[in-house]
Amino acid sequence: MLTIPQLAQIKGRDPYLYESLQQVVGAVNSLGRATGVDPAGSIAAPAPIGALSVAAADGIFDIALTDNSPVRRGIFYFAESDTTPAFIAPHVYFLGSSRNLRVSIGNQTLYWRAYSQYIGSVPSPPVAFGAPPVAVTGGGLAGPPLQPSSGSGTAGAQQGGSGFGVDQTLSIGNLL
Repeated sequence: MLTIPQLAQIKGRDPYLYESLQQVVGAVNSLGRATGVDPAGSIAAPAPIGALSVAAADGIFDIALTDNSPVRRGIFYFAESDTTPAFIAPHVYFLGSSRNLRVSIGNQTLYWRAYSQYIGSVPSPPVAFGAPPVAVTGGGLAGPPLQPSSGSGTAGAQQGGSGFGVDQTLSIGNLL
């Protein structure tokens, strides 16, 4: 949150300036709370989601996240699937503020994990479906094979668990 350490000194010298600066600080901090960012820097990552549930049939995967932790406006959720439990090259699914996803990706056997993130924070630690991660088979007709992962946000390819990304910008080196 934005603070001005010299406000106490200003109050005695210029009460009108003090009052104006208090209003500006209050407005900036209110805007930060409403958008899920900290105007003075990065905010703490959200707590890990509570649980991830995955069901599949006929090539459709139905994902539900449980998040009972206290959250603020501006939280976003992500799910990832991969063919290995190590999530070497995960595919990222942006859920927005929803905690449910229904996606038709064919008869594949996939591992799933999910996490949350504020725009101004790093992602929460990912939570896998099962401990250790359990594969889920889509069943039904086979869809096309997954294309190589392109990452998400400022994270490059092959970088899961990044949501909006952990770097401020996406550099050419991150694409590889």
